Amino acid sequence: FYSVLSSGINAEYGGITTAQEKRKELSRSLGEITRDMLPAMKRLLKNQALNCLILGDIFLFIGVGAYSYYPKLYAKIFRLDYRSVGRVMGIANMIGFGVGLVGSGLLMRLRKWEPKDLQLVYAIVATLAIPWTFGSLYYCPSDTHAGVEISYEQVLGNNASSVPTLLGECNSGCGCTTAFYTPVCDGNITFFSPCHAGCSRAVLDDKEIVVAYEDCACTASGSAIPGVCGTTCPSRLWTSMSITTTGTIVGFSGFAAHAYIYQRVVSEVDRTLAQGMRSSITRALGTLPSPIIFGWVIDKFCTVWRVSEDGTRGNCWLYDIDNLMLWFITMRVVLRCLSVTCYFICWWVYPESTKKVEGEENGGEKGEKNAI
Repeated sequence: FYSVLSSGINAEYGGITTAQEKRKELSRSLGEITRDMLPAMKRLLKNQALNCLILGDIFLFIGVGAYSYYPKLYAKIFRLDYRSVGRVMGIANMIGFGVGLVGSGLLMRLRKWEPKDLQLVYAIVATLAIPWTFGSLYYCPSDTHAGVEISYEQVLGNNASSVPTLLGECNSGCGCTTAFYTPVCDGNITFFSPCHAGCSRAVLDDKEIVVAYEDCACTASGSAIPGVCGTTCPSRLWTSMSITTTGTIVGFSGFAAHAYIYQRVVSEVDRTLAQGMRSSITRALGTLPSPIIFGWVIDKFCTVWRVSEDGTRGNCWLYDIDNLMLWFITMRVVLRCLSVTCYFICWWVYPESTKKVEGEENGGEKGEKNAI
């Protein structure tokens, strides 16, 4: 084994046997790579079509980062537990990605595409995928929380102009906190907890499980039941998921075309470096900041934070769902529009002849000259 390995190394390095000669050869090769890399980077930075593609992908990747928050949002807007959300989104994503990728392959087989024409097709496909994003706005009606959207005085019919606060006169002596969210319902009004509803007595069943609360000073009926008032809306859930899944299918139907264009937009000698540059830039400027941006937006619409007994702020319990979803989807649509604009500009500046972007098969001066 050692002799075979040694012979392989000697063949690789031209018969070099000493460690010093090996280091010298490796150093020389690295130096050559560095010298070749600088003019290649210069060519890529001057490539207008490539730069437009990368800029479009940056905007696209920032928008795609919003998907990391979708399980949390879907659990809120459709009143589902995380297990159900994971199952529903898993099915939708498998269908969307799978059918979309198959469609992208069929699109490539329709005809022998010129790169410039294919870029136009991809830009159009990306544009057609944008309207389906609004399907996420078709969700269950938002719950009305006493002390958040409506004041306790309004619930009791005493004062219609008072400002909503979680602590009011009806629960002032209860010592309520937001350390735990245990909602109770009275009619169509949800209260943050039995304490915030001013309840002083719990009704238990034979299994010692709370089934109701009585003597509630903040509720209109004087009683409440555990849980939020709203119910699940399966028809809206599946309608919304069908719309967004269709958008995923449309968007991913251009996946193969997009990958092919990246290979043809530069000369052959620059393709590997172009892929590395694309991967590094889109992840550094798109994938990494995206969760931070969308996380900041989500936190801006938090209405009730978890505050422990020592005053430490934790996670968010309640959100202004309507405004949050409107901003969330609007940001995604704007980012997709910016991305599509860059793709159309790429098509506009793309050379008519494929020879101008393919370069020479063997590289060299002609390959460098013919690169955009």
